[in-house]
Amino acid sequence: MWLFTPIGFFSIVEKPEDKNAGTLTVRARVLSDLQALKDNWLPSLGPINADAGDDYRYQAHAPKADIAAAMSQLTTSIDYSSFKQHVALRQGEQRAQVYQQLWGLLYQLDQESGYEKRDMQQMDEAPSGMEIPKADAYGGVLINADGKILLREPRNHFGGYCWTFAKGRPDEGESPQQTALREVLEETGQPAWIVGLIPQVFAGTTTSTVFFLMEPEGEPRAFGDETITVCWANQEEARKLIALSPSAAGRARDLAVLAAAYALFDH
Repeated sequence: MWLFTPIGFFSIVEKPEDKNAGTLTVRARVLSDLQALKDNWLPSLGPINADAGDDYRYQAHAPKADIAAAMSQLTTSIDYSSFKQHVALRQGEQRAQVYQQLWGLLYQLDQESGYEKRDMQQMDEAPSGMEIPKADAYGGVLINADGKILLREPRNHFGGYCWTFAKGRPDEGESPQQTALREVLEETGQPAWIVGLIPQVFAGTTTSTVFFLMEPEGEPRAFGDETITVCWANQEEARKLIALSPSAAGRARDLAVLAAAYALFDH
């Protein structure tokens, strides 16, 4: 069992030596995670082996019943509405970002099952097994709980865009989801999570792009120097802002993205 908590990440398994002892093995990649678990929730956790293996360097044993009780206490102690924000408060932004990247990768589970994160209803647009289309770039379209969409104004209206969506080419080794989340954060300053795939490849002025539908997650941060400013707009306001772009191809692409994003959001 993998367990992500505000105090650490753990893998809990039953090894051969646990069977007769009535224990489970609790493993971690960070020593302080196991120490925090012992100090806060599981005082019966045994001595920590600091050279347990390559996958999980740190491990210790504890009685099954005590682990179950600790899990119950962890559950009843939940008093936060955003797990990743709480992780950032407890363990820092770096740990929260690692979990954010993992969350993006887990979006592939939705592709396999044909379910969309926002309401767990089956999506006609994303049948089971659908793959992310290959494109030059990947981006994100953020729509908040009020139904407003996030637009950015590129510096010097680069590419002939007055108002557009965050997107960019993958860095080496990046998945499409990781690229999209990174570009959104860099170009808008808004942390986000993926709620769906907009199932289309959109041709722009210089690249073909696949976009993910996203929701904002947490407080906005400073955006990079490629962006002058950002704004939240309703669908009609966004349509008027996008129409200001002098590039005909750019306007057409972003208006199509806008329509497709709201169609998925309203699904």
